[in-house]
Amino acid sequence: MDDLYIICGTALVDKPTVLVKRGLDTLAKASVERQDGNISLLQNKTSIEFHVECRKDYVRGTSTSWPVASFLLINAALGAGVLNYPYAYDKAGGVVFAAFLQIIMMVVLISTMLVLVYSADVNKDNTYHDVLLSLCGRRAQQFAALSILLTCYGICITFLIIIGDQYDRLFLSLFEKDFCTLWYLDRRFTITVTSVLCILPMCYFQRLDFLRYASTLGIFAMLYPVFLTVYEYYTLGITPGHIKVMPDSAVEVFVVIPVFSFAYQTHEIVVPVYACMKNRNLRDFTKATFLAMGILFFIYCVAGSFGYMTFGSLIAPDIMEQYDATDPVVLVGIGALVIKMITTYPQLVVCGRGALDGLYAEFVHLSTDQFIKGELKRRVVVTSLWFASTLLLAVLAPNIGVVIELLGCLASVNIFIFPGLCLIALAIRDDEYLEDFKSRVKCLVACLMILFGTFVFGVVFTKVIIYDMLNKSGKVPHPKC
Repeated sequence: MDDLYIICGTALVDKPTVLVKRGLDTLAKASVERQDGNISLLQNKTSIEFHVECRKDYVRGTSTSWPVASFLLINAALGAGVLNYPYAYDKAGGVVFAAFLQIIMMVVLISTMLVLVYSADVNKDNTYHDVLLSLCGRRAQQFAALSILLTCYGICITFLIIIGDQYDRLFLSLFEKDFCTLWYLDRRFTITVTSVLCILPMCYFQRLDFLRYASTLGIFAMLYPVFLTVYEYYTLGITPGHIKVMPDSAVEVFVVIPVFSFAYQTHEIVVPVYACMKNRNLRDFTKATFLAMGILFFIYCVAGSFGYMTFGSLIAPDIMEQYDATDPVVLVGIGALVIKMITTYPQLVVCGRGALDGLYAEFVHLSTDQFIKGELKRRVVVTSLWFASTLLLAVLAPNIGVVIELLGCLASVNIFIFPGLCLIALAIRDDEYLEDFKSRVKCLVACLMILFGTFVFGVVFTKVIIYDMLNKSGKVPHPKC
């Protein structure tokens, strides 16, 4: 999933708050009920207003219908991964094979989403973390929080890389040959200046309510590249590179699986969305899931097919890099993307910082008073280290595709491994000795899910580190030069 609901524990007032945020777009607040100062900041049974739309429904005394739930899932999944989708089509072996692989992945993803929803009904849990705590214990909940923390961190790196890509495209179109010789056009300089001047000051705020409305730009910014792929296909008039009909190797297929999973992933918000539905039942949520996946499939197929058919094997990891920024239609998209990255990065920092605060408080057993007293110091230190390290990695990373593949590795954990653990817990809960045939089937399916998720994670992580990062460590700052 490219956009996430991030649930992060943080104590800002006497009653600590949890930031519930769609990783690229929406920021909302919710409270955690806590009876004494020593209860964990990742305590179960949190009272969360899951999404801005859900929050408004609760105020009106109503709940979310299944079509609205479907929209929330779409809004959560659609994100920066769409920029990398045409490139993923090249790795997947072309339009037809990529579409077929997506269909298979959607079937698997829908199944794991329904496993989470079914698991949530056991104890009427309302969040992804609650489900893991109820069925798998606190360690599983902590690992989920760590996974979300790392995902926030990776997406921040992606945002900075995208900013650099947009500047590269703009300056290459405007300055052409001078682009490679002028130091102030170097992406290392442009990313650093933009980040320090426009992003860093906002990251130190406790709350970012003032960015809530700016974040609505996210939907437009992420759908605009889809429009551009179609527009440029009919107007660009260039000769594409080789068009594949099959993948080059099995490894390339396994590398693409996390990318596709990441693009469709909504697992972190499945349980919260399900909890705020008017009719909390599997039938209505299944309808919402199928509708959401169908619309996402159409959007991604349009972006991937038209983008790949335009450039073929010459496609770049970020499709926006290959369009002429002097074209006003392209310039609008570049501007929207840069603004979106600038306004959303601080929200992810606040969210990731909150998750880190919660984990830290658990491991060192902080009381409420200790947690609140040290909040300012932790905020400054964590924010500074977070920003500096993501900026450094963004400058050194070969391209956006590498980071998205690594994020896809984390997505495979949330999509396959954690739901698999929940399914095993359910089977044992219903039949401790697994004497019933259905219980054995559940365990078998769960084991296959865990093994598949672990295998994909290992293959992709190894490929990215060895072949993409180490072998390209000497790559020039501007690949176009």
